[in-house]
Amino acid sequence: MFGMPRGGVPGSRDDRQSRIFVYDARIGQAEVGIRDGVKLNEDKTASHMGKYELQFVERNAPIKIRIEMIEREDCFEKAKSEITGRERAEEIEQVWDRERQWIYLWLKGFESGELRLGARSRRGFGKIAIDHARTKAFDMRKSDSYKEWLDWDWEQADAFEGAGSETIRIEDLEQAGGAGREHCLEVLLRISGTLLVRTYAVAFTRTEDIPDYGQMTVGGHGKQAVIPGSSWAGAFRSHLAKTVQELLRQPDWKEAQKILNPLFGTWSDTEMRNQELHASGLIFEETVIDGGHGLPAARIAVDRFTGGTVQGALYEEIPWTGGEIILPIRWRKNGLNLTDDEICGLLLWAVKDLQAGILAVGGETSVGRGIFEPVHGKDNLFLDGAVLTEEDQKRCMQAAVLWVKGNRKKENTR
Repeated sequence: MFGMPRGGVPGSRDDRQSRIFVYDARIGQAEVGIRDGVKLNEDKTASHMGKYELQFVERNAPIKIRIEMIEREDCFEKAKSEITGRERAEEIEQVWDRERQWIYLWLKGFESGELRLGARSRRGFGKIAIDHARTKAFDMRKSDSYKEWLDWDWEQADAFEGAGSETIRIEDLEQAGGAGREHCLEVLLRISGTLLVRTYAVAFTRTEDIPDYGQMTVGGHGKQAVIPGSSWAGAFRSHLAKTVQELLRQPDWKEAQKILNPLFGTWSDTEMRNQELHASGLIFEETVIDGGHGLPAARIAVDRFTGGTVQGALYEEIPWTGGEIILPIRWRKNGLNLTDDEICGLLLWAVKDLQAGILAVGGETSVGRGIFEPVHGKDNLFLDGAVLTEEDQKRCMQAAVLWVKGNRKKENTR
């Protein structure tokens, strides 16, 4: 389907061109944003050379993906000379049914979030929702269909009408079969106070009606607050590293980080440029807060000796107050050297502290921001759509303890 595999022998039976042609995806009416990021150290201060910026396309931008598939003679079990025209027509229909299943699987992957596009897809970017999908088949054995293909164009108003056309409904994707490739832990939370995941873009366009700092929102419009996947991943990793330090009585912060590398990816040290890097095994989705609103506030710096205000130290900010979120955390089934219970247990260590208000997310946590609590009157923990019971939670967290201690023993025997 995708051509000769890597390392194949030129001229051999496997030496062939891909049957799939993927066109450039068109993003229409795209709103481009710039987001700041920074790597934090053990003391939650910026690491040296840890500042970066990235440019991205805001959510809800329409995208058109176009794929062309070719059926060759080797797709059929029997040669053309061995069967009748009717048998060939039936076999073509069978081949097309098989190819349709591949299309369904791709669409199902996009719709479920298991298939993502672009960079930083493990931190909430590149997720696509399917609005509709259409197919058009051309039978090159028929002259009319062949001529239609020559004159056919993607942008024609009636391009997907007539013979050979099909509109795929989202509910039809279930027939693609196959179990999901990922586990998903979902946590229901509500903001108990205020939250401030800063966006610094406003600092460079300072006017009287724009604050110095504000909560990151969708499109920067101030209507829907958002927490990036990188913020969740950073908060979870830092908190779990401290937990591992306490459990193993490990004073070295970097050594604790190395233990978590299989889950969160390689802890990159700017002083070690040539170290081998591994991607994160956990996928933290970007979460949009349901409800709540911005809360404008003005703050000043006070001179510790005189008790008076410091000149020029007045600034304005808009944290977010109220609202609920659903935090999904995904990982590939059998994709890590840990069992599902061990992975879930490690995450539950952080989730429990997040629900208790011990783990705070975002900025200004020292003054009480970024604290969450469970949503009262509802189940708050789900694994693959099913409620995670207390017994399951205890089993997973105990498995995580054994994994961390066992990992320490392996390190000591090397």
